[in-house]
Amino acid sequence: MTLAITIVGLEPRRMGEEVELTVKIAPEGSSDASRSDTRKLCVAAKMLFEIGNIGAGSLPYPLTREQFDSLDYSASLWEAVKKGLDLLSYGDNTKSTLVTKLRQRGFERYLSEDAADYIAELGYIDESRILARAVDSLANVRLYGPSRIRNELRKKGISPEIIRDELPDLLEAVDFFGNLTRLVERKCDFSRLGDGKYRESVYAAFYRLGYSPSETRAAIKQVQENNNE
Repeated sequence: MTLAITIVGLEPRRMGEEVELTVKIAPEGSSDASRSDTRKLCVAAKMLFEIGNIGAGSLPYPLTREQFDSLDYSASLWEAVKKGLDLLSYGDNTKSTLVTKLRQRGFERYLSEDAADYIAELGYIDESRILARAVDSLANVRLYGPSRIRNELRKKGISPEIIRDELPDLLEAVDFFGNLTRLVERKCDFSRLGDGKYRESVYAAFYRLGYSPSETRAAIKQVQENNNE
């Protein structure tokens, strides 16, 4: 059975950012109202204009089945986009993290991924900025070393390409040796460093923070020299 699909109503919403469409679906050539169906679809205005230059003055506007299917998907996508933007209002998210949160709220994976891509294209997700802020916090607040920082960044869902291209310069700007000496001053009991077992526990503790034993030995030596001046 061939269907006649027509936009019969169009109402702008959210300051023109979105539109609610009233779509009538009926067997082609049928005048029996009982055989028709009416659907309400809410889409971004941008999504509607990808179908055609459709405005109130062009109604009723006939749709092909492909155009209707596209609008139907756009309505689902727009719901996911709005939820994603709402989630971003509470704090930064990477695309990967946003996809996970949307799925947790009941959206299918493909829809969540498309919504995250759409939001990123609008400029609301800046993973370069997220990376820079994360490195600054991990390095200069938590005083982690490079290897620990890399491990922590893997958990944040930042694009591997962005990490590969931008992380080296961000790490180059950090005074890791200075940070390590601050940690040594805070955490080391210098009176016990002659105890081999204690010394090894210190190396292990700083290794977990991202510093090699040789780096830790150098920092301990530097602090001891400073204290003896």
